[in-house]
Amino acid sequence: MNNNFARLIDGTCSTLRAEVLPRIDDEYARSQVWGVINLLNTLKVRADWSAGFLLQQLEAQRKALATAAEALRGETAIPAEVPGPVPPIPSAADLMAARDQGNLVIGRLLSWLADPPAGVDAAALAAAETALLGAMRAEVEIELKHSPRPLFAQMSGAAEG
Repeated sequence: MNNNFARLIDGTCSTLRAEVLPRIDDEYARSQVWGVINLLNTLKVRADWSAGFLLQQLEAQRKALATAAEALRGETAIPAEVPGPVPPIPSAADLMAARDQGNLVIGRLLSWLADPPAGVDAAALAAAETALLGAMRAEVEIELKHSPRPLFAQMSGAAEG
């Protein structure tokens, strides 16, 4: 690949701004182009190249290295670069499932903390709640950090850039 995903999106947005917008006289059409630019900026920070083919390549490497390491086990002249078994690499779906499972556990634990059994230390309850709410807050902050500012003014025709 010669370009990364973000660079391709930036190039597309730049072309839309420099080449397409100046040639559009209709305000509705201009607002639609600004909407596309806004969508592309959102995709830039929320999407990436499909990991499917990359995961297949890594899996092929992992299997080859594991086979090579097994075949060469016990050889004294083996290059240091040949690793032992390489652990499986999680997919994006695996990572999202882990995040969702963590959110489910956080929700259940917060529900339990709302009505704990008698005798549970109040300080421990408060510390646990603070940690869990902090994780939820961090997730929202990360979402906001990776969300581009919307181009509402440009889409409404109130501003050009």
